[in-house]
Amino acid sequence: MNFKIITLPETETQICLHRDRNEEGEEIVRITAFVTTLTGKEPMLEDVVRFTDAKSACFFVKDFSIESAKGFLGLCLAEERINFLN
Repeated sequence: MNFKIITLPETETQICLHRDRNEEGEEIVRITAFVTTLTGKEPMLEDVVRFTDAKSACFFVKDFSIESAKGFLGLCLAEERINFLN
């Protein structure tokens, strides 16, 4: 699996996973979320995970769950100190 979008039911936040390769040719998965804050801003939160091979990256995308998405979003929001919720 190369691509997946997970919608968090509580906030309707969508988190996108996309398998790709970086400039060095490494297998990566980009995890991206656009969040609507209380002030109406829509920051983009992103992280990149590197893998040794394409199969591992595909399995990561396939196995990424709603719980994983909530964890990712929580960590990003804490790092960015974003006042979140629509």
